[in-house]
Amino acid sequence: MKYVKEVIDLLAAYPGREFRMIQIVCHVGNGAPRTPTERDRLRKGIMRVIDSLEEQGVVVRVAETAARGCHHAYTWKVRHGALGKWDAKCDNTSRAIAP
Repeated sequence: MKYVKEVIDLLAAYPGREFRMIQIVCHVGNGAPRTPTERDRLRKGIMRVIDSLEEQGVVVRVAETAARGCHHAYTWKVRHGALGKWDAKCDNTSRAIAP
């Protein structure tokens, strides 16, 4: 897959933000595509990457209902952050061993 790095760089930088396909295409292509064939080539390559990331559970497809139909947006799935005060939740503290 050709555009994995670019797609992950964009989506992972803004977890929870929704991106439409044209925004991702413009990011990967360094601006708007010049021809329709270039746009389709980028879109198909990006869709392969997004489908693979969806199977892994890192990207979520969100459907937005619009007046003319349904548009899809893609977002990086927000994972749980690190637990605060991890030492307090551990069972093997040094106090249990030494008096």
